[in-house]
Amino acid sequence: MSDVDVHDLEHAWNCRLTAVGRKSGEPRSVTIWFALEPDRVLLTGSKSNPHWCRNVRANGRVELEIGGRTLTGSATLIDDPERAAEIRQRFVERYLLARLSRPFGGYTKSIPVVVELD
Repeated sequence: MSDVDVHDLEHAWNCRLTAVGRKSGEPRSVTIWFALEPDRVLLTGSKSNPHWCRNVRANGRVELEIGGRTLTGSATLIDDPERAAEIRQRFVERYLLARLSRPFGGYTKSIPVVVELD
């Protein structure tokens, strides 16, 4: 586990995730929401299994750009239902749009991802 201080990144609203394309082998980037834990960055993908989640499942090495800072780490899709619910709840707490979408099924089945930072 790393000793990366991510506390100063809380002010940023998005992160830019770059993962290796599972078919092309080329870098593929997407801008998405994130939440922070010590030494970890939490991500969620839609319940429809977006391309970036499929790429991460195939090759977990990722790069994140948050608030002008570049971080690297190993991403893992979370299958444990309890941990997945905890991660989804973090997004509901952090983002108003996630809170507003909850009554309509938003952030109840999204794919949770944890990036362990180098």
